Amino acid sequence: MMQTVSDREFILQRVMHILTESADASNDSNLVLQLALTELVKQVMRELAQDTEADHLQGNLLQKAMQTTTQLIQERAETPDLLFDLSPYFERISHSQRWVAKEMTELGLRLRQARQGEVLRSPRVVLDAPVSFRVTELGTRGTPEGLIASPLGACRLNLDEIRQEYRVRGLGYPWEVEVEEITFVVEADGSILTFLEGFPDSVIEQAKAALERLAYELYEPIEGG
Repeated sequence: MMQTVSDREFILQRVMHILTESADASNDSNLVLQLALTELVKQVMRELAQDTEADHLQGNLLQKAMQTTTQLIQERAETPDLLFDLSPYFERISHSQRWVAKEMTELGLRLRQARQGEVLRSPRVVLDAPVSFRVTELGTRGTPEGLIASPLGACRLNLDEIRQEYRVRGLGYPWEVEVEEITFVVEADGSILTFLEGFPDSVIEQAKAALERLAYELYEPIEGG
């Protein structure tokens, strides 16, 4: 999937613009800045949680994300010292995002475990779609534990249309999309994953069909691509 500006970079630019344009550097309750900083910390948490070496972050994801966010802002600032004392903003984030961090940590762990599973059979390639995609079944000891769909070409993710048809949770990646009461996780690279552990065979077949339908509708070709 092609991206011109990453989600993190887009939000970081927004934060720096607010800091630069703010007329009152002593104001510690700028709501616009609070919202933008919160989204930046959440985006950093998503990236950290999905990292393949992130097991050591369990219980420390939010703190590490706030430290990383502070470093990103300091590196982007034109002057060595920040125009704002951001500690009141981060203090509020530490309270408001505590449970979000816990959920992201658990989701990231499940994603990594699923990706580390063995490929149970040859991937299925779907060609008769707006963007061709591959579906891979993962598991351990022959037991299906997850499905992953991945686009085979450059595409956009048509989340606006998906939101109209399905229940979507999340303001940024990874998204959770519910199709026929089955939850699918959509990542920034276009991968769609669902967990199958403990599902009966009938539900696994239902999940496979729902995943292919979601991928068919989600992946949108890029004009001229």
